[in-house]
Amino acid sequence: MSMTARVGAIVTGLLRAGLGGLLAIAGLLKLREPSVFATEIANYQLLPGIAPYLAATLPTTEILLGVGLVIFPTRWRRPAAAGALVFFLTFLIAVSSAVLRHINISCGCFGAGGEAVSPLTLGRNLSLVASAALLLYLDRPRIIPVGRPVGRPVG
Repeated sequence: MSMTARVGAIVTGLLRAGLGGLLAIAGLLKLREPSVFATEIANYQLLPGIAPYLAATLPTTEILLGVGLVIFPTRWRRPAAAGALVFFLTFLIAVSSAVLRHINISCGCFGAGGEAVSPLTLGRNLSLVASAALLLYLDRPRIIPVGRPVGRPVG
């Protein structure tokens, strides 16, 4: 294994562990008080009518994605990374909307009692989107050219 491949494998492992752990912990914390979490979702004023349903399903999905990134078999890790990217993009849209509309609400990122949504929250969400996108890029399938023996010079 080349040095570049080793570094890529290390970065991929760190991204999986970091993003997976973050999602799993956030999901677990949200499960503690689902009614409070539903209120925090409704406070974003995007889709308040479905806030109870999101509060019931979001935490479990976060936990599954987090566990998927860390311990699922290889063939399930890439879909988990894609799911994490979709989650982080969705959160980025919600937080951006709140910041742009100057809505003073708790982010709800880790359940009840979170910090107020701010440009800093927006920056953190951007870094999570970038990290998930990098994980998808680094963990992409490698295509080996067909018909050319490995290790033989061409020409």
